[in-house]
Amino acid sequence: MMMPARLQLVGDLERRDHFHLPEHAQCYFWGEYTPYEHTQGKKWNFSPTNQLIANFKKKMDRRGFPDWQYKIQAIQRVARQFASSWKWAEMHAQNRVALIPVPPSKSREDPLFDPRMTEMLARLTTLVDLPLDIRDCLSFSGRHAASHEAAARPTPDELYEDLTFDLRYGDRAPGAMLVFDDMLTTGAHYVAVTRKLSEQFPGVPVIGQFVARRIVPDPFADFEIEDAL
Repeated sequence: MMMPARLQLVGDLERRDHFHLPEHAQCYFWGEYTPYEHTQGKKWNFSPTNQLIANFKKKMDRRGFPDWQYKIQAIQRVARQFASSWKWAEMHAQNRVALIPVPPSKSREDPLFDPRMTEMLARLTTLVDLPLDIRDCLSFSGRHAASHEAAARPTPDELYEDLTFDLRYGDRAPGAMLVFDDMLTTGAHYVAVTRKLSEQFPGVPVIGQFVARRIVPDPFADFEIEDAL
């Protein structure tokens, strides 16, 4: 099994898996991630996307251990994919695009704060050999646990209230904003981030860029009518 060759647009079929995602949202994703509880015990080994996400999100306390190399490789692989997915020279020249990483849930003062998205964008800039406008302008306080670790996922409103915007990045409006995150789950983070950015840059379009989207297998996919008779 291979990951797709290119990014895919979240359409009507996919959108229903991400119930907070607005109908008008323009979002792209690369792979499809299956939650561990649906992998028959295979977990990260279930698919190439699961393995990539597991390595990409490897926690900072693994730095210095032999498995840290897999996080570095995952960051580089994601950067290569995004580098090959768009005509960056044309976008940079014509649209004044700003690239904005969605921050991790931890505060920047936390030793486990993970700058993986910012590091990926820095690598992307090197690959395309352009002075791309990366704006690491958003932060969470650490009040909410990572969504996949929380008993109850925070709502878009709760995430929005916890987000801060670094005003040093607000002096000039871009022509468009590309928001990068590792996982599209409910769409709550995308909604909160879009709302916060739109306050600073009204009317500027925001386009989501996700390494993967979460899929939940249909429990009735292999169910045939005859089985119920």
